[in-house]
Amino acid sequence: MDLTVALKGNPSSNGKSTGAENDGMIVRNSKRAKFMASYYYQNFSMPDSLVFHIAKNPKTWKLYQKMVKSCKYFFVKNPILVIDKQLNHYGSQWTIMKTPYDMNQTKSKLWIASCLTVFNRNYFTTEMTDRNILTSIIPKLYRCDVLSLSLLKQVISYDDLPLLISSAEMIRFDQVVVKHEDGSNVDIQKIVEIASNATLIDISHPTITSKTMEELLKIPNFTSLRRVTLENVPEAFDIEAFYGHMKKNKTTDFYLLFHESISDEYMKRLGEITDEIIATKEFDYKPPFFVFRGVGYERYLKLRDIFYQE
Repeated sequence: MDLTVALKGNPSSNGKSTGAENDGMIVRNSKRAKFMASYYYQNFSMPDSLVFHIAKNPKTWKLYQKMVKSCKYFFVKNPILVIDKQLNHYGSQWTIMKTPYDMNQTKSKLWIASCLTVFNRNYFTTEMTDRNILTSIIPKLYRCDVLSLSLLKQVISYDDLPLLISSAEMIRFDQVVVKHEDGSNVDIQKIVEIASNATLIDISHPTITSKTMEELLKIPNFTSLRRVTLENVPEAFDIEAFYGHMKKNKTTDFYLLFHESISDEYMKRLGEITDEIIATKEFDYKPPFFVFRGVGYERYLKLRDIFYQE
């Protein structure tokens, strides 16, 4: 491979690309043709194989941007568009910040480097009919180094999860279903395990079993989370295992909203823990906020005040 000839085709007399390449990369008068028109042949001081490896394996999006600004060879060999502003889909189209963005016209791979949101602009009045909005762009992704990921009513493959959430610090899944290849739902502990950089996790319909709390406590990053919000928590959730962790927890704010289907016995136990929290004068742990059938308005207000004051 000769890096001094970076594009196919005949060079012009001044050493630039003519815009008439025969490999189909350039169409005359297109934006791409204008971009390639100033492409110069390169003589690198490093071995060809090393430069090619660098072009194909940029470590960070900031490094990639510096590379392509310094030399168009790196973009030609590895065409990536870096989106370092918020990428949104609010029910009808993709936007970068507030500017419409046509995914269908994108030929390069995408490197998402800020925030990714798939939501309705009006959450309460608009139905999300397409549950595969996010899945549809996954083949276009080179990397997804998002800081914040907020999704509504999407279905995600477990195999795609590392690509999407490994870097995210804030994760919000509202009516999101993560599926194994066999069609079964992925337990929440599997999601937390992959979200190794997360500080805030908010999941409205988690898949929970009797082993969930036990498995969560085995995950190193679980005990370093700053906030966990879970809605529709079922009775399968091991409240005694949680209670044991609660008394030692000094890091995480837990906001747990339990499903209405919990039994009277389970509700009674939640009430006992709630009363213990309310009666405590000084805390050497982070008190959680429980919302459940039978909590009552007065206890709810007291628990809420304790939660937000501590």
